[in-house]
Amino acid sequence: MTRIGIDIVEVRRIKDMVEHYGQRFLNRLFTQGEINYALSASSNLRFERLAARFAAKEALIKAVGHSLPFHSIEVNHTSSGRPIVTCPIICGKIEASLSHTKKLAIACVLFEKPPVTS
Repeated sequence: MTRIGIDIVEVRRIKDMVEHYGQRFLNRLFTQGEINYALSASSNLRFERLAARFAAKEALIKAVGHSLPFHSIEVNHTSSGRPIVTCPIICGKIEASLSHTKKLAIACVLFEKPPVTS
């Protein structure tokens, strides 16, 4: 079964949460790898990266059809920049596309659940 999820996030919302709650907010929603990647960027790009990863997590939850712990979903990228989404809680292939501007971040996730065999 193939399911799709999409989500859009205002970058300012993520920036406000980081500025208000700091590391506590980051640790609750993101893995250390995601935090390191985002904070390695300069200026506003770090919040765009965080917002895109948050959107991907929300999109995966929509595709799967039930809640998942945010920290169990990890969004990385290949050396060419292609997103890689992993979640050990669910079985199946996860494809994603991320995009962001200074104001908005969007993610689309395609989740292919393996067929049930009897």
